Amino acid sequence: MSQPTGDQTPERPDQEPAPEPTPPAGWGEPQGTPGYGPAGGTSSQGGQPPQNGQPQYGQPQYGQPPQYGQPQYGQPQYGQPPQYGQPQYGQPQYGQPPQYGQPQYGQPQYGAPVGYRPAPLQPGIVPLRPLGLGEIYDGAFRSIRHNPRVMFGLPVLVVAIGSVLAILISYALMPLIRPFIGDLFAGLDSSGELTGQSLDQMTNIYVSSIGAGVGTLPMSFVANTVLTGLLTVSVSRSVLGQRVALGDLWRSYGKRALLLIPYSVLLGLLQLAAYAVVLAPGFVLIGTGNEGAGVLMLVVGVLLLVVGTFWLVVRTMLIPPAIVLEGQPLWTSVKRGWVLSRGYFWRLLGIYALAGIIVWFIQQVISVPLAIVMMIAAFSDSGLLTVTLNVLAQALALIITLTFLAPVVALLYVDVRMRAEGLDIELARAAEAAA
Repeated sequence: MSQPTGDQTPERPDQEPAPEPTPPAGWGEPQGTPGYGPAGGTSSQGGQPPQNGQPQYGQPQYGQPPQYGQPQYGQPQYGQPPQYGQPQYGQPQYGQPPQYGQPQYGQPQYGAPVGYRPAPLQPGIVPLRPLGLGEIYDGAFRSIRHNPRVMFGLPVLVVAIGSVLAILISYALMPLIRPFIGDLFAGLDSSGELTGQSLDQMTNIYVSSIGAGVGTLPMSFVANTVLTGLLTVSVSRSVLGQRVALGDLWRSYGKRALLLIPYSVLLGLLQLAAYAVVLAPGFVLIGTGNEGAGVLMLVVGVLLLVVGTFWLVVRTMLIPPAIVLEGQPLWTSVKRGWVLSRGYFWRLLGIYALAGIIVWFIQQVISVPLAIVMMIAAFSDSGLLTVTLNVLAQALALIITLTFLAPVVALLYVDVRMRAEGLDIELARAAEAAA
């Protein structure tokens, strides 16, 4: 654009205004936006040279700054320098909001707000991205509603069958346990304050509790191994919005879930060996007459075992999902689950511990009324009723544990893999391919 020289006369203020430009075609496009023509005096309309009678570059158009030299409303006259910060008519200044329909350079266009991010894909119970605490717990409840026949019906069926067997085993063991418990209470009551009826009632309570605990061990072991593995598969399918039938679940993953039995036995033996090694010095000192040192060693050993148990539970938490879902050999899956938990110890510990507290609270709400009824049954000298109520209380606690903690562990496995390996991208591709 050529600037006016001293021998050029500026255009008269009463010159007829230029015609308004035609708005650009297309729905939703901004109106009155200047084009980006090539440099060297070309016009703002697509880079074409100005024609006779058309507004020159720098002449005022609708919504654009006026030509230099024409006095406009609120602007200084020709020959007066403009004041810094004075707004020009029809043009927004730096720091002021733009006029309607005129987006500024570097600012978002209409329909794209600042910071907008598309919602993550969620074909199932959780969004396909790293999960938060509330999303994991919400996903655990959603998994039950999404596939109730597997997530709730299967635990109830297995625990119901196991409870019948546990009652029979417990009732058969009670006559064998009763003499030992009776002699123990009789030896503790050296003063003879307990009457014969009170002694029998306390014996019934403890005998039924011990018998029920021994009788429910097979049920608890199977439920916490094989059943937990099958529930993990259902949760992994629910993440993609899929339901798996009970028959298909067993045919496809039954053998993988059975691998959890030798794994759990091996892990239990290692824990027993660790308990023996840590507690043995304290018992040896007590046996040799050093009661003080022995008790101190036992206290320190118990504290070490508590810390070690929490550490082992967290580090082995993701091994069962890896065994069932990834289809690798047992030892490879064990190493795989161990490596996955590396770097996420405190996150896994906090979420799992809070879930355990929630489960414990629900268990207490259910078990306390049953314990009161069991106490009343113990006074009636009905061993079968007492052991039945005790087994029922443990069965309900086991169902609650399975239906909530198993989905939490499965979702923690998915969350860790999304954070460490980008599993959410693979799941999103699988969901889009299945859609």
